[in-house]
Formats: sequence, C-alpha cells, structure tokens
Amino acid sequence: MSIINLFKEKDPLDKLLTKLHDEDYDRREDALKKIEKMDIGVKEGLKLLDWSKQKFPPSEFEWIDISSRLIDIVAKYPQREYVDKVVGIFDFVSLPAKISILLFLAEYEVREAMEAYVKLLGKIYMDLRGLPAGNLIRRPRHADLIFPAVLKYIDNKYLSRDIYHVLLCYFNEGLVNEDYLGEYKNEIVKDILYMADKVREYDFGSYPGSMWDDEEYLEIRSYAGVHFDLAGYIKDIRVIKCLNELLSINDIRLKMFATVSLLKHNCEVEAEHFEDIAKSNEMRNWFYNALDNMNRLELFPEEYVSQEKFAESNMVDWLCYPTELGREPDEIELMNIFEDSKYEFYLFRFRSDSEGWKEKGWMAGLAGPFKAEEIPTINSSGYTFSRFDEWDSKSPEDHFKDIINTVRGFYSFHD
Repeated sequence: MSIINLFKEKDPLDKLLTKLHDEDYDRREDALKKIEKMDIGVKEGLKLLDWSKQKFPPSEFEWIDISSRLIDIVAKYPQREYVDKVVGIFDFVSLPAKISILLFLAEYEVREAMEAYVKLLGKIYMDLRGLPAGNLIRRPRHADLIFPAVLKYIDNKYLSRDIYHVLLCYFNEGLVNEDYLGEYKNEIVKDILYMADKVREYDFGSYPGSMWDDEEYLEIRSYAGVHFDLAGYIKDIRVIKCLNELLSINDIRLKMFATVSLLKHNCEVEAEHFEDIAKSNEMRNWFYNALDNMNRLELFPEEYVSQEKFAESNMVDWLCYPTELGREPDEIELMNIFEDSKYEFYLFRFRSDSEGWKEKGWMAGLAGPFKAEEIPTINSSGYTFSRFDEWDSKSPEDHFKDIINTVRGFYSFHD
C-alpha cells in the first residue's frame, strides 16, 4: 500500500457509519441525523443498503432500528439500481428493515419493484400486523401484478383488512374487476359476511358509554366500512342479502356503505334510508360524494342540499377524527358566515357531553373555504379546523382570525 493511500482521509460517510456501532445512544443518533442531511447518490445509497445488513446496538423502539432507518434514508432518493439490491439484502436484515424495504418498493412506479414487493411480502406476511402499502392506496397501479397475487396472504387476518382496502382502491379506479379475484372470491365473500355478523351482533349492553367511547367497536367500525364498501363490487347473492340486513343497523356510517353498495348492484333501496343518511352530520357529505360518483344525485334528499348543511357536515367530519374531538358533537350551530367575492367560510359553535370535553362548553370551529362559484359544494379547501377555544372567550371575528392564522402556515386558499 502506498503512503498516499495509507494516510488518505477516510470518507465522511464511512466515518459516520462507523459511529452507528457506538455504545452511546446520543452519538449514534447524531451520526444518523448527519447522514440524513447528506446528498445521497447511487454509490452512497448502495453503501447504506449494504450497511443495513449489520448488527447494531438495540434501538429505543422495537418497530424501528438503525437498519430500517438507513433504508428509509435511501428511500428518499429512489433509483432503479436499488431494486435488485434490496431484494438481495432482504433475508439478512431485521424485521423492521424488511418492512422498510417493502414500503420502499411500494413507492416505486416500475413493474420490477412491484414484482419484488409481492415476492418479498410472501416471505414475512405472517409476521406482520399491517400491510406496508406505501402509496398503492393513493396511486393504484400494476393491477395485474398485485391481484390476485397478494390475495394469497389474506389468511393473516391482520393483513387482510389492509389488503381489502388496497383492493377497494383498485376497484374504485376501475383497474380491477371480479376476474382479478380468482379463487379468492369465496374467501372475500366469507369475510364480508363475517364482518356483517360481527357488526349486527355487537353487544353494547354492558358498555355504559356511547359508541364513540368503545375502542373495540371503533376498530371494528373502521374495517367494516371497507368490507361493506368492497361488497359493492362483489356479485354474490349472499352479499346482497347481508347488505339488505345491514340497512336496519343504527350505525349510519356503516349503513351508508351498505346502501351505496346495494345501489352499485342496481338493487332497490327505500327512500327512508337515504333520508337517515343525509340527515347524519357525519355521513352527509360522504353520501353526497358517493352518489355523485355514481351519477345518482337524484336520490339525495333535496332538503339537505345547501351550503350550510354541507359545511356543517364538513365540520363534523373533521371533528370525528380520533386526533380531534374523536366523535360527533352533541350539538352544533352555525354562528357566522364570512365571505368575499371568491370564498365562503362557515363559523360554528359546538359542544360535547363526553368526558374531558363537557366542562369546556361551547367551542368554536371553522369550515371552508368553499368557492363561491361552486356553491353548494362539499369541497372545502383545507382550512376546516378548530382550536377548541371556548366560544365565549372571544368575538366571532377573533375566532375566525385565530383559526385562519393557525393554519395559514400550512395552506393558502388563495393559491
């Protein structure tokens, strides 16, 4: 070895990678953060992927480790050369890193990545508690590679719920039909029937609170909606029968999915069910949007076609997010409309009798903006929000200004 090579300064990336084996957590974290800030080309990316095969000190959380974080760094700079590399290292990395690889491949547009995704998913699918779907939900593609291939993994019931969500998105985009289900159609029908029985037979009797406080039911509800929505694309007499039975349940969200699926099957549904759904603040806009997509808006009750009603539903839909109020408010009232030549905002006050919220009384929330030229419309432009400020704490104008200022850094409705 020449003297020049002997004293050649070590590559900065190599120095940082070496520090990932340091016993000190803070030094490891510092090295990772510095790697994240580096410009990663193909050469560096391949090196990071190779390093992800190594054994590192334990991480703070079991679902993410240094190997998975190295892969996540490379995933920010996708290159065709990485597809073969991640396939090659898959068997030698930790489970969190394997999941990162699947998420990585699910972001690629190329067919080779989708082929690798389906193949590698099969190696670990029984170890997963959720499908690493990447952007397959937002940008469904390569239907012939995904279906029916991933349906062979629905025997993992944790995974099946997410696979059905992806399948629903492919159906909604017209990328698949029943032929893509192959031998798995009957299993899907059984899962839909099972979920319907679970919903209809759920016992609230021993539970003192409302549906919104029952975490077990809310989890069932989230997956049941996908099942009953998917049912609209599955032609089977058993499915039609169970959808009709679901029209008698009290959960309007699930009733809405069942109703829309029956309409997709060209079944007759009594007008009283349309009325029940349209008067639901939570589901009004969902129902209107579904009927619009089906060119069946004549079925939507006219008394609920107004900007006030759509804005109210928009506000309640936002409040129902688990990270917000987490439920429908017990009462909601329109207090003010703020408008100019282009937009309308709807200022509401609402209250909840649930634990942790009741003492706050009436609170302020803003829906919109809705484009004046489109009114009445269910389409807001991103400012629907609540700071959960008490209504009497300030004037309507100040509530409006404070909410706008809170979200202004994220969106601009003037764009």
